[in-house]
Amino acid sequence: MKMRGSVSHYLLPNTQLASSLSKYFTSQTMTSVLPIQHYWHHAVNSQDKLNKALASIKQSTSKRQSIEADIIFSEIKKKAVMGHPPDNDGNLTINSFLDQMVQAQMQYSSNKCTNRIVKLDFKCMKAFESSIPHIQSYLRNIPRQFHHLIWINADILPGPGEDLDDVGLQLKMKPKFQASQFLEMVTQQLSGTTLSIGWTTSLTDRRAIYTQKMVDDMLATLQPYQKLNVTFPIRATSFRNSWEVMQMLYKNNWTVTLWWSLDVLDKKEIEWIYNTLEEGEEVFKNRTYYDLLDFDKYNFILS
Repeated sequence: MKMRGSVSHYLLPNTQLASSLSKYFTSQTMTSVLPIQHYWHHAVNSQDKLNKALASIKQSTSKRQSIEADIIFSEIKKKAVMGHPPDNDGNLTINSFLDQMVQAQMQYSSNKCTNRIVKLDFKCMKAFESSIPHIQSYLRNIPRQFHHLIWINADILPGPGEDLDDVGLQLKMKPKFQASQFLEMVTQQLSGTTLSIGWTTSLTDRRAIYTQKMVDDMLATLQPYQKLNVTFPIRATSFRNSWEVMQMLYKNNWTVTLWWSLDVLDKKEIEWIYNTLEEGEEVFKNRTYYDLLDFDKYNFILS
């Protein structure tokens, strides 16, 4: 089947395509994939990176490859595009990005598309609001049991690196989202997707800790949403020093996503994380995703 046009142009009115997608997805076997088995393509914010990620997925015979991409609002194009601040424009719109993801779902065999996560990391409210219709179009053509594989990410609370005596840094780290408004919009307009909600961070001290108050504030914010799919994106360089309070995030069958891509974490740090989360207490096992540079190359993950 040859598909043309953008998601918003062909998905909603094309009932034949919707039927074909539904039959395709429901014919696949939903195999169990552990969080640690996901390999992440990070910052897929351009057409070139998307091409490479999709080519890698197509060629893979074993890895569960998932995609993480950032979204900003282009005042030049007056629409949401893939990109990360300080960028203010990009060559790939959210519409085109999702269009190509749908086409990939149709082209690849079940072991390459089933359980593939698409994490959309929104950098401001305007980018999120303008993306909602396109995400809705995408979701309408995928069976509900796959909706949780779309992660809607935003930093909704201030986090590690906030210097209470530095007014300028406080302003820079102020979240671009009003937490309750964002949560309501996701739950009401993108039902069934996964909330990936975290804290702003500063590179002033890449090992600055998550405090008790930060975690308490997040859990209080989530109090009305206990039954939703939730994952907490946590900066991996801060995780070990914050472990005492991090344990509280593994409540309610929620998960944690460790992220870091600026450099490769020290092997001892990786080993501590792995031994603590995957070889330690049962309550933490299989509850963490690892969006870390070269994490999949360590021997204990390859088995």
